[in-house]
Amino acid sequence: MKSGLLNPSAAPTRAPDSGRSSDRGLGYPFRLMVVLAGALALAVIWLVAQPGRGMAWMLTGVIAIAALLLIYIRTRMLWRARNQDAHVLAALGEATVDIPVRLRTRMPLVLVTGDDLPALFNRHDGERFAHVGDGAIWLRVDRPQNLPQLAVAVRQWRDGRAPDGVLLSVVPARYTDADRLTQSLRVVRQAVADAARILGSSPLPGYVALYQRLTSGPTTAPADLATPQWYGVSSAQRMTGAQRFESVIRAAENEVQLTANARVAAARAAGLASIAGWTQRVVMHALTDRQQPATPWAAFGAGWIDCGPGSGPGNPWARDVEMQTHVLRTAAPASPTPWPLPQPLIAAMPQRRWMSPRLAALAHALALFACAAAFALFFSGRNNQALLTRIGADLGRYSMIPAAHDAARRDALQALVSDRDELDRYGRVGVPLRLSFGMYRGVRAIPALNDAIASYVPPPPPPSPPAVVTLNSMSLFDSGKVKLKDGSTRVMVDALEMIKAHPDKRILVAGYTDNVGDPDSNLKLSIARAEAVRDWLKEASGIVSTQFAIQGYGDTRPIASNDTDAGRAKNRRVEITLVPDAAAQSSSRATGASSPDASQADARASAS
Repeated sequence: MKSGLLNPSAAPTRAPDSGRSSDRGLGYPFRLMVVLAGALALAVIWLVAQPGRGMAWMLTGVIAIAALLLIYIRTRMLWRARNQDAHVLAALGEATVDIPVRLRTRMPLVLVTGDDLPALFNRHDGERFAHVGDGAIWLRVDRPQNLPQLAVAVRQWRDGRAPDGVLLSVVPARYTDADRLTQSLRVVRQAVADAARILGSSPLPGYVALYQRLTSGPTTAPADLATPQWYGVSSAQRMTGAQRFESVIRAAENEVQLTANARVAAARAAGLASIAGWTQRVVMHALTDRQQPATPWAAFGAGWIDCGPGSGPGNPWARDVEMQTHVLRTAAPASPTPWPLPQPLIAAMPQRRWMSPRLAALAHALALFACAAAFALFFSGRNNQALLTRIGADLGRYSMIPAAHDAARRDALQALVSDRDELDRYGRVGVPLRLSFGMYRGVRAIPALNDAIASYVPPPPPPSPPAVVTLNSMSLFDSGKVKLKDGSTRVMVDALEMIKAHPDKRILVAGYTDNVGDPDSNLKLSIARAEAVRDWLKEASGIVSTQFAIQGYGDTRPIASNDTDAGRAKNRRVEITLVPDAAAQSSSRATGASSPDASQADARASAS
């Protein structure tokens, strides 16, 4: 490939910030996407998953710290990229201030690093860091170590489109030995690999441009120095092997036959054949050697030009020529600056796929919403399963409790009522978000809850305590007597009405005395008085004698102290008690009595 290169035109002088005014809002909104992702994660955690306040706050803290850390790293990366190469970006803004953003993203942009960059960019009016040529934007990177950060800043400046390629300028005359050249090439290789890693893309297309005087001495005419020509190969695909360089040598040999100054063309062809082989053995080997840790250089083109600084026999290429041919090259004068940029070399530059960062952000936002929806569906399904499992457990626990354990059964019933009220509330005011998303199945459990609640039958109330009427013996009997006094029956009218009101109850008549006198006499006296009261009640009520039972306790069950007259008066009494018939019958069966004495024993057992 051979082509002339147009001289670069001077860029208009503008304020450094004028080229950046239209750059605001360009590039991928990484920080906004981080905020969106964090907000969606927190919404899923707090509104749907609801893992518990402790766990929710811990996850919130982790997400907040991670989001702030990513935003800080991104902000610092952009800040460093813009400030470390602020002069380069300012020059780029000045050179492209009149280029619309749409055209800016479509013009190839090449990062130029390597040797003698001032000779490629500087003009008579001062130092330059950017150049807009025909169909390409060339950006100067003096330090290869700055290439990754500058690539990030360029991507932001180009609205999300990364640089299209990297051009490595190699000037063999600037090195005294091949080892220093190899070390410099490895530094560039590592920087390009780091740039591709930070950009998150495949290796950037790489191009090598060698600036070396191929002709020297009296065979060089001034016209040849003024109009140097590029020789090289380029491809839209990654190049492998050295066979591609043969076309360059054949093109130089054909030029010998077509050029009037055949001696100069022949010298150039010989030099080109030599430097092409040296480039493959030394330069390309250092850039693509797979034994090195850095990613190999993606070679898409290489070019040579009979242009460069003054050179003598001491540079690595001249030494290689001397070793191969035993011919010592003579010194060559320097070419005038600026040296031409290899625009013909990037003519076959591959078109890198590019999507507007806003469209990419929109696609990523939709993907984030889809992921959040998927997690919401998952946690909603899990929450609904937990709800049905809890209701099923409550139903099972209620059904397993026997009716005799009413307290536990009421507790289980209260749980069922709470479950039903919860489901009813969801039906009235709406299903909460944690159970929504079409996963709610609580309606199916309401009939089972209603049936279980309706099946509860409370236990019968406990029997009421026996009705007791206490009669003062002094109002019924004279002291030491067992015959009712005249007019004492009026005292037993209330007892008689109570007995008639409960015809289903048996009547226990018990007599009590104080402790004055002999205990056996007191016991007999209490029994006799009980019999007297029973006989009157039986006669007055017409109730059969089998419904009555008598018991005498003597002085064994005082209700007050026998040390005072008032206490002894309280202890001298007759009590009439109504007891359930079943209890009386059970007591009768237990004693096996049928005679009046048996009745007394029956009443005694019931009273005790």
